[in-house]
Amino acid sequence: MATPPHARVIEHVPFHADPILAAIDHHDEAWAVWQSATDALVARRHVEVEGALARLLATPCATQFGALALLRHLRWHIQHDGITDVAVLGRAADLALYLRLDFPAVDPARDPIAPALRLLSDLGEAVAALSLICGGLVVVGLATFA
Repeated sequence: MATPPHARVIEHVPFHADPILAAIDHHDEAWAVWQSATDALVARRHVEVEGALARLLATPCATQFGALALLRHLRWHIQHDGITDVAVLGRAADLALYLRLDFPAVDPARDPIAPALRLLSDLGEAVAALSLICGGLVVVGLATFA
């Protein structure tokens, strides 16, 4: 019995099957070296990590597993490093569309006034509900007089 296409699980894909996996590994290694670089070598390591990022963004994904791995990798760096580069955000958005994911490629920025806005929204809903109840009571009361 064949497995339906929507029920298939993406399994591990070897590095030689998708070039993006090697590019992700190279970027991870360059990023780790940059993070642990001494003050004297930080500028040089930063150039290396930028080159690895450029290579990562230019490397095509040959499999869905590779596209998912790249999206996961980019999302982590966007959230961890606070990346706002248009090329990175665009590639992540394109991958999410390609993979037909129903969540955004990047988590929306958290606004410090979001809890207050949420409270106001909830308060508005409560006022609307109370007005419907009170209005209904008035209409029923008027109908009983007639």
